[in-house]
Amino acid sequence: MSLENVIQMTQELFLVALVVALPALVVSLVVGLAVSIFQTVTSIQDQTLSYVPRIVLVGVVIVATLGVSFQQAVAFTKRMIGYAGSSGEVRNK
Repeated sequence: MSLENVIQMTQELFLVALVVALPALVVSLVVGLAVSIFQTVTSIQDQTLSYVPRIVLVGVVIVATLGVSFQQAVAFTKRMIGYAGSSGEVRNK
């Protein structure tokens, strides 16, 4: 296995991880920002106010994007298994 193949596999791994995690991260960021603005405007400094909406909405987004996430993970796994069984070349599909 050449260094270029390892680099390409690692890049693909990070890209798939980013695609799978991005919806939850974006929702967490937006909800956290909205709650922070709300807390600043109303002068409410309750810690649970920042965690509960974030946990609930991130959970909803994870459930909503579960199908796409599994498709990405399965496709990535198939590509890596195909690479392990091939003659040593990473196939781009």
